[in-house]
Amino acid sequence: MNSYKFIVNPTASRGKCARVAEKVKDLCAIHNMDADFIYTGKPGDAIDFAEKAKNQFDCVVAVGGDGTINEVVNGLLGGGAKLGIVPVGTGNDFVRAVNVPLRLEKAIDSLLAMKTKAIDIGRAGDRYFQNGLGIGFDAWVVRKTLEVKKLPGAAIYLYAVLKTIYTYTPPVVRISYNNIEREERLFMITAGNGTSLGGGFKLTPNAKVDDGLLDLNIIKNLNKWEIYRNLLGVFSGKHIHMPQVTTDRTTQLMIESEEGFAAHIDGELLSLNLKSLNVELLPRAMEVVVL
Repeated sequence: MNSYKFIVNPTASRGKCARVAEKVKDLCAIHNMDADFIYTGKPGDAIDFAEKAKNQFDCVVAVGGDGTINEVVNGLLGGGAKLGIVPVGTGNDFVRAVNVPLRLEKAIDSLLAMKTKAIDIGRAGDRYFQNGLGIGFDAWVVRKTLEVKKLPGAAIYLYAVLKTIYTYTPPVVRISYNNIEREERLFMITAGNGTSLGGGFKLTPNAKVDDGLLDLNIIKNLNKWEIYRNLLGVFSGKHIHMPQVTTDRTTQLMIESEEGFAAHIDGELLSLNLKSLNVELLPRAMEVVVL
């Protein structure tokens, strides 16, 4: 019988996760699962809990959103446990990329079946990410979402985008990848392992989590009209055909700026004022339980 460590973020999805966790416990009991539960109380707890569990359980399960999954990934790497997910977030971008069921009962069924997929993991400085890295505009959008208390789901991100348009000033950034170096005022840079960020914005629509490459989406400085005109295209991924957008694939990149730049991983803010950041891909570095 497989053993499971459930790491629950009770504040995920505006507190909904605490209620979902009780249903998870009931389903585990019905299926006679060897399951142990622990609850986070502050940022970083899930990293510590996962690190302690990674060689003691067959599967460590993140119960929460993309941020909770990110912390579990950061603690789990290098261990023997598989990554399991019960998605209870507002964005759920990563779970869609790896085919993890959104319905609770189906998610538990997949954990019982323990079918896994080897996926790539990104590293930005000393932090790992399973879905994507954002530099510039969308990092400031993440900052703005932290101020939103009442809107549901993807509406949080859309509201934050519309607010950030009026306050954001793109920095001059130097980016180096694949023996290419460019320095200019860039609106944003995305390094995607999965296809979308921010609850459905398909910034890297052709990315695959197991191809050994990060998909790059580099957008030159845009005026407000250009942002509004192309906003809907980002939901479908059609923005990649804009003349201001460069796409590529790489295993490593370096971003530098004397002005400083904002960055996030998987919707979690890294910093608002980084001077440099080295990014690389670790191919097939983690086994994820999928449908």
